[in-house]
Amino acid sequence: MSSKPTAKARPTPDAPVVVIGDAIVTELQETEARGGLTSRSYVSGSALNVTMALARLGVPVALIASIGDDPDGVRIRAHLRKHGIRFAPSVSLAGTGRAIGEPADGEPLYTFDDAARARRIRFDDEQVALIRAAPFVAISGFAFDDKKQHRRLLEAVIRPQERLLLDPNPRLGLVEDPVAFVDNFERHVSSALFTHLSDNDADLLFEAPLDEATSDMLDLGATHVLATEGNRGGRWVNRAGIDVAEPIVDLPGDIVDTMGAGDAVFATAVASIAQGGVPREGADARRILQRAMTVAAATVRVTGSFLAADDDLPSAAGA
Repeated sequence: MSSKPTAKARPTPDAPVVVIGDAIVTELQETEARGGLTSRSYVSGSALNVTMALARLGVPVALIASIGDDPDGVRIRAHLRKHGIRFAPSVSLAGTGRAIGEPADGEPLYTFDDAARARRIRFDDEQVALIRAAPFVAISGFAFDDKKQHRRLLEAVIRPQERLLLDPNPRLGLVEDPVAFVDNFERHVSSALFTHLSDNDADLLFEAPLDEATSDMLDLGATHVLATEGNRGGRWVNRAGIDVAEPIVDLPGDIVDTMGAGDAVFATAVASIAQGGVPREGADARRILQRAMTVAAATVRVTGSFLAADDDLPSAAGA
């Protein structure tokens, strides 16, 4: 019989889950029926996506990210304020990052500007205080290839084996030093509570199949790993012997934009851990996986990178 996962600490408005990573504006160019191009823009970035998803899933959350003192930065601040999300930004002289999505065989191809590549977190007093008080710290879209960033994160997250939740989420054009990125990311994996890894991550970072990279994460010391492989679903494994898999969920409607699917999966897993603890048995992990696959399937059926705006989505597993 499966026991309900337990959590040592649950997030509260005074001690929210803290997400650290990127917050940018994405400009999506689309082809009109007459052959011309139109464009629209929206706030995004993997860390911001995860933050928004956690808020929708009922998890108290705060975001730490780099933005500029510019109209895009104002737009990001206003968006988070509208949704009641605490924001502790590092203001960059390089400005707020932008991603440009251009049509390419039905799926947008994204490029990133200089400001996006220059994203850096200062880890100032306010940010460190948030991190120290947080029951869990989730990392997505972080510049692991920057030695100073890597060291400051190590210093800021005390007891990472109980609190640190990782998603490397590398992006072509954002990772300037792949070797340093892998080395520093692996240092954090070695003491992390949970790591999400996609097949694209495994290929880009490790040039290895997902199963092999997953085993390496466990060998390095990660306690739990969620490995996802696009339309082939996901697999949850841990060092205690849990190994369960679930296929992708088939929902009505066409897949229109896969941007944000991985963020939705990661956020669903983070919400489950934050609200109910890590899985102790295979049945617990399977419930989290099933929900993550459902949320991802809904997300790719709407344009944009946020968790699907569906008020009927189930509450977080383990809540």
